[in-house]
Amino acid sequence: MNLDVIWEKFMTMTSTEPAIESISKKIFSGFPFLYIHSYITKEDIERLLFYNAATVMKGKRLQADIIFVREQDQTFVYRMRFYVPNEKLVCCGRGCKDCIRFREAT
Repeated sequence: MNLDVIWEKFMTMTSTEPAIESISKKIFSGFPFLYIHSYITKEDIERLLFYNAATVMKGKRLQADIIFVREQDQTFVYRMRFYVPNEKLVCCGRGCKDCIRFREAT
């Protein structure tokens, strides 16, 4: 799964929100950080981020991790990433409690 496509959809969707004046993504030490300049509250920005992340992840095996870092002069910084959750896909034969053999078919 190409996460660049997910990021592009997310950034486009978030930047078109009327309450967001500007948004940019910068990568430091391998972690993506979002710099959001807005006049709305931190809680409203987080609600917006989670909603947009859920929208772009719909139908895909992804999760989003959004962590507030700091705020300065109406610029909010978040560490955010999309990732595929770690989950066993094959049986290793060791009799683990969470073995895929014990899952019910959906």
